[in-house]
Amino acid sequence: MSGLNFDIAIIGAGPAGCAAALTLRNSNCSVALFEKSSFPRNKICGDCLCDRSINTLKDINPAYFDEFLATQKPLRISTAEIEYQNHSYRFDIKHFGYNCKRLDFDNFLFSLVQRDAKNVSVFQNCAIRRVERTEDGLKLYAKNGEVFFTKMLLVCCGASSKISRELTGSKLDKSNLGVAVRAYYSGVKDLKSDTIEFHFKKEYYPGYLWIFPMADGTANVGFGCLVKDLNGDMRSVFQSWIANDDALKQRFADAKSDSPLVGGLIPHNIDKYDCFGDNFCVCGDAANLIDPITGGGIGNAMVSGYYAAQVAEKCVLKGNFSKTETEEYSKLLRKRIGRDTHNHLLFGKMIMKHRWLLSMCLKMLGKFHHLFH
Repeated sequence: MSGLNFDIAIIGAGPAGCAAALTLRNSNCSVALFEKSSFPRNKICGDCLCDRSINTLKDINPAYFDEFLATQKPLRISTAEIEYQNHSYRFDIKHFGYNCKRLDFDNFLFSLVQRDAKNVSVFQNCAIRRVERTEDGLKLYAKNGEVFFTKMLLVCCGASSKISRELTGSKLDKSNLGVAVRAYYSGVKDLKSDTIEFHFKKEYYPGYLWIFPMADGTANVGFGCLVKDLNGDMRSVFQSWIANDDALKQRFADAKSDSPLVGGLIPHNIDKYDCFGDNFCVCGDAANLIDPITGGGIGNAMVSGYYAAQVAEKCVLKGNFSKTETEEYSKLLRKRIGRDTHNHLLFGKMIMKHRWLLSMCLKMLGKFHHLFH
């Protein structure tokens, strides 16, 4: 198996990597998809699929969306509830999306790749540890000793990717780095199957606790904040919040944790799209594309994989893998998500400086939420 050559290699088979592989399914390119684990495998996540995730799935193939609904039976989310300063604010978000466990959603996407992308060679349990430049492309060194060659590389292997930082020359910026923990709970009282909840407290602001219902009646419950704002241990803060908040402790009185409390990094998008270069594009969490307000990353990951695949195919057709060519990927990303990111960054900075602004915005949105139906 060593020494295999591919036009395009994708590292990571999460939403970004699978979106890229599926986008290339009808191309004339030889593609390799490397995954360090084997499917089905779990992923730390809030399990919310926003409209951007769904729309990208439709862009790849409208039939995939229908198949997703039929086989995964996700919860349709139509309402967001925000708890802040002892007030509850409800908003209609009828076009938001669905809740679906990442274990199931990732496995669904991966199964589509295996079934439909006949030009994609899949390598499970094959972690790529090192990338080396050659005269004609990139050489990939796997943990198991295998070596592969590719003309174009799409890096989709998550927030902790060293390969992406080595290729781009960037560093992990702790000032814009978030962290989150989550667990699944059964027996949480007063869950609403169509409603996602966000809870804010003065002492943890602007971090928040979320409660997202799952189709099986359980809830994905987690807490996230910026690393620089964290005072104390994440797990302790999470458990203290549930145990001591007057409303939550009643709702969790008979609840049971169905999974360990696990955590992960959240590299926020800071309106930079320098995730490209000679022979490569970086996608998803590895490119710091997580929304700076919501902390959601699946939608942007899928969009990035979709665009990166299109640019990679053009590079192969032209035989040109230069940074000048791959810059098109950055332009497409900025056009699709740049305005949202820019606005969310500005709003985030304002509410961090002026806490009262969040209250004012929530009251105004609550008063006029019917305008957003």
